[in-house]
Amino acid sequence: MTRTQLKGALILMLFTAGAQANNEQPGQTIVKGHDHEVNQAPANRFSGDAHFSRFPTMSSPGDVAPATVTFEAGTITNWHIHPHGQYLIVTDGEGRTQEWGKPIQTLQEGDVVICPPGVKHWHGASEHRSMTHIAISPVSPDGQGVTWLEEVELPESKSTTLDQPEAPTPVTLTEKQLSLIPIAAFSAIGDTDKLKPALVQGLESGLTVNEIKEAFAHQYAYAGFPRALTGMLTFRSLLEERKEKGIEDAQGQEPSQLPDSTDYYQLGSETLEYLTDRTMEEASQPLFGNFSPTMDHALKTHLFGYLFSRDNLGYLERELVVVGTLSAIGDVNPQLNSHLTITKDLVGDSEQMERVMATLEKEVGKDVARNARGVLRGIQ
Repeated sequence: MTRTQLKGALILMLFTAGAQANNEQPGQTIVKGHDHEVNQAPANRFSGDAHFSRFPTMSSPGDVAPATVTFEAGTITNWHIHPHGQYLIVTDGEGRTQEWGKPIQTLQEGDVVICPPGVKHWHGASEHRSMTHIAISPVSPDGQGVTWLEEVELPESKSTTLDQPEAPTPVTLTEKQLSLIPIAAFSAIGDTDKLKPALVQGLESGLTVNEIKEAFAHQYAYAGFPRALTGMLTFRSLLEERKEKGIEDAQGQEPSQLPDSTDYYQLGSETLEYLTDRTMEEASQPLFGNFSPTMDHALKTHLFGYLFSRDNLGYLERELVVVGTLSAIGDVNPQLNSHLTITKDLVGDSEQMERVMATLEKEVGKDVARNARGVLRGIQ
């Protein structure tokens, strides 16, 4: 018996033994996909390599009825009981199940729920992802294969959307925030000689190590991995030099971790709704129609969903990184227009936007600032 087989067998043995020792009715057993006992199919009966997994025998008064059920994200059953038990085999997505008086359990593709007769429980999709399972239930002679009970009262869950500020009010940009602009600009054009003093200025203005690392991580979506990675490595080298000199830089906070069930495409649509004043219906539409679903998915799921969800760098700070990046790259004025518009809305003050332009001119260059000012005038 392999280690995986032994692990799967032990799960069932311990579960059954524990219930018997406590003289309790067995509860639900969840066998994770990677814990199934995998057996080699006999070579003399198959044309090639094949494997199979057996589940514990389900007692049945007669026929057994299989069914496929798909739950849309957030959909769950009421509490219910199967008088003769049930198997659930998750085939796609992510789900949840809970036995009365016990914690909610997460279900992934390949997981199997073994529900004995008479156990009060519910199951369904996760909050932000759909779930499909095969349900295998004995056919009851009296036609009562399930006893439906009350609705489930789930605990109030935190939204996966980050706490977003109220409608923007005018803000005064700090030197710490403005220092992100030259860092992003010199990283975007690969000028490491100018990047290093810009990084020093950022650290001395109050940026933490994790905030700067997050700025490079965000930048890659606009400047590409080669530039962002070079910037990150330059930063790492600088930190090592400073440490040798006895300079200890503040690490700063790590980003909060969202649940594995987070629907980042939906979250990205919500972020776009907030940043661009679109309706949710508009923000949920593919960005390029049907022309490039791949690009739409990448932008919404990874950029506006995942990256913007990392809360150790704020929305405004991320947009300053993008403005510095796009301004320095040049020849991307349509994108620069979009992000200057977002930045202007987040700042809420034309004088502060002029400080952004002044920072570009002083730290990056007059030509870069002249182009950015021209774009900014077009949206004022």
